[in-house]
Amino acid sequence: MGEKILNPFTQAFLESPWGQEILQQGEVQEARRIIQRLIRRRFGEVSEAVEANLQRLNREQLEKVVDRLIDGNSLEELMAAFPPVTDN
Repeated sequence: MGEKILNPFTQAFLESPWGQEILQQGEVQEARRIIQRLIRRRFGEVSEAVEANLQRLNREQLEKVVDRLIDGNSLEELMAAFPPVTDN
């Protein structure tokens, strides 16, 4: 099957800065969901502190957490991958 053809308005929206931001936000939310699932499988239930930390991380920071999740041996090592909370 070929590519799905979108109407011109949908195509323009998806190519716009707003559309790209929405798509990226959706990808980041999906990444957070997957990371939470992996943490549960590896270390047990995800605490509220871990969930709150995941919600504040951007895409690049989430990638670092995934690396630590793969290489780390404990939940404490994983938590060390979370950047410190700063007041911006």
